[in-house]
Amino acid sequence: MTNYPAPWKLQGYGYILVYRFGTDFADQHAPEFLANKAIPGFGSVMLVNYQTSNCGPYGELLVIPGKYRYGQKNKHTISKIYVSSQDSVDNGRTNWGIPKELAQFRFETLSDKIEKVTVTSESNDESSPIFEASLKTSSVPFPVSTRLLPFPLIQHLNGKAFQTTFSGKGTGRFATMTDLSINENAFPDLSCFKPLVIIKV
Repeated sequence: MTNYPAPWKLQGYGYILVYRFGTDFADQHAPEFLANKAIPGFGSVMLVNYQTSNCGPYGELLVIPGKYRYGQKNKHTISKIYVSSQDSVDNGRTNWGIPKELAQFRFETLSDKIEKVTVTSESNDESSPIFEASLKTSSVPFPVSTRLLPFPLIQHLNGKAFQTTFSGKGTGRFATMTDLSINENAFPDLSCFKPLVIIKV
């Protein structure tokens, strides 16, 4: 394993899908240390194409299923995450306790506004992709910052607690999801939820 210590500087683009899943969904997909601690709040799915990072380019798909009470604070957690780089898997676990798994990503441009993203895994016994979606982006840009919607994280891995708040900024555009397919054996089923907003950054 090659070590790439925190902090990291990452550049690329991605889609932030903001949801209000509800506490039942959040409890269902919570790690053991947050069992039955869900409280009302926002969740998110993020689909990112990092073109540069400390450990090189990689794709990423993650879900934050909701908000939880942790001690005297409210926190979020990444309960499922796939990346396309083994270095990102190893260092994500070491640096932040994020339970990254390895997968393959394909970002396919269908038109000047529509992109199709497919996530697959050789370790997945099912023949269907883990996640496949087509997203259409609008033309009007606006500034985006994590200060507007922070997701302070708590992760536990190998008996250690990691508390992290990531920061970022960029130019956003509203987007819509025109197609979605999920292998619910490998990723939480989102089909019965509609995102409150989708932003491409």
